[in-house]
Amino acid sequence: MTLNEMIYHRKSCRSFTGKPVDAEMIGKILSFEPKPLYPHINVRMDIVSRDKVRCICPWTTPQLITIYSEEAEGYLENIGFLFQQMDLYLQTLGLGVCWLGMGRMNPKTTTQVEGMKFVIMLAFGHPKGDHLRHDLKGFKRKSMEQITDKADPRLEPARLAPSSVNSQPWYFVHEADAIHAYCTTKGLAGYMNRIDMGIALAHLYVANPETFRFFHTDSPPERKGLHYMGSVTL
Repeated sequence: MTLNEMIYHRKSCRSFTGKPVDAEMIGKILSFEPKPLYPHINVRMDIVSRDKVRCICPWTTPQLITIYSEEAEGYLENIGFLFQQMDLYLQTLGLGVCWLGMGRMNPKTTTQVEGMKFVIMLAFGHPKGDHLRHDLKGFKRKSMEQITDKADPRLEPARLAPSSVNSQPWYFVHEADAIHAYCTTKGLAGYMNRIDMGIALAHLYVANPETFRFFHTDSPPERKGLHYMGSVTL
């Protein structure tokens, strides 16, 4: 299954066998190079063992992928963009994946990465049972009318994107050939909302790898209660 096809079948896995992923599979994961949203922002991804992290979630796995970043403008969206491509890729390999927003590095077993901030991690491993959706009925998502000013089938991949506590904070506004992307950024949720926005943009990129272009405009349409994140052409 391709990354694009996986958009319509993926789901968060919360039941793993506990068996470690073997070296051959780890090699495939390490060789995968997701496209960044902001190429100038330095990031670092590592596969680490369970003792390197702290997480209260019961579905942690023997191995996890951690990601660090420079704290530059747009770094959270960039993390979401990169890690969601990794999420899709891991699932094409037959692995289960779960974002761990509550996960932290264990200071007793890890050292800080100079000049970078730990952001988030992915639990991955062999799933128990079927870990994929087989039709769109399994997605509990907002309707197209709730996420955009104009019904547009090209936005379906973004509509199906996962988000923290299924908040789906994105909204899209059409203007000529451009689609302006907005999200809610309220309180503590604003941190995760920015990562979520990167996840939705990643789905648009994966579905349109040859034509996707992300950019910023100086005068986007104003939308009350929403924060402008950037614009795309597809």
